[in-house]
Formats: sequence, structure tokens, C-alpha cells
Amino acid sequence: MRRAVLALVVTVVAVVLLAGYDTHPPRMANPQAALRPPARHAPAPKPGTRTARGPLMTTPFSVIQVEATLTHGRLTGVRTVYLTGDGPHTEALNARAEPILRREALRAGSADVDVVSGATYTSESWKRSLQAAIDRARG
Repeated sequence: MRRAVLALVVTVVAVVLLAGYDTHPPRMANPQAALRPPARHAPAPKPGTRTARGPLMTTPFSVIQVEATLTHGRLTGVRTVYLTGDGPHTEALNARAEPILRREALRAGSADVDVVSGATYTSESWKRSLQAAIDRARG
């Protein structure tokens, strides 16, 4: 009988502790946040160069906008104009994914790049905004 009571008490304590356990995403600093205010005075474009922004794309966790620069129809510049996160965890994922996406898009010369593992929503939305920007820049 004592064993049953002890087991019951231990079980109740464990359930109460587990029910009160509150999880939070890891808190990480975001030193390379991609959120930057737009430039106030853009330099005059070089001949044969066109720049356009894609639409604001939303995910369940972020809002994203990408700008593409084409020189003679070739992708020569990519800039993330707007990239937010709904918390520190998302911001850290976005800060890791954005430079990878930008580098790979410039390397590929298009928006046809792989998603970054762990940042699928961000990657897909970033790529869609970039493709729309490329399409707009091509006219």
C-alpha cells in the first residue's frame, strides 16, 4: 500500500512539473540582421542596368522583400530590402539563411536556388520575391 501511495505521489508531482514546463526558442543575438532601411538617395543607374523590387511576401513567421539588379538582362545584384521575424529564433534563422540565399542567387544568376535547411518558409518566400523582382526588372 505504501508503494502505491508513493508511486501515485511521484506521478502527480511529475505531471504537475511537466504541465508547468514552459518552452521558449533559443535566444540568439542577430548581429547580421537583414532588415535595413531603404537608401534615401540611390545613385543614378549605369547604362543597361535595371533595378526592381519584388512584392512583400509573408510567411507564418516573417515578412520578406527582395530587390534585384540586372545588367544587360543578367542578375548582378540582390538586396534583401525587408526581412522580419516574429521572435529571436526566427530572426536568427533568417539572419543565417539570407546571406546564403543571396550568394547562391548571384552564383546561379537566378532565383532558382535550393532552400536553406531550417528556413524553408523564408527561403521559398525570398525566392518568390526575387523572381518577381527579376521579372519586373526585365519589364
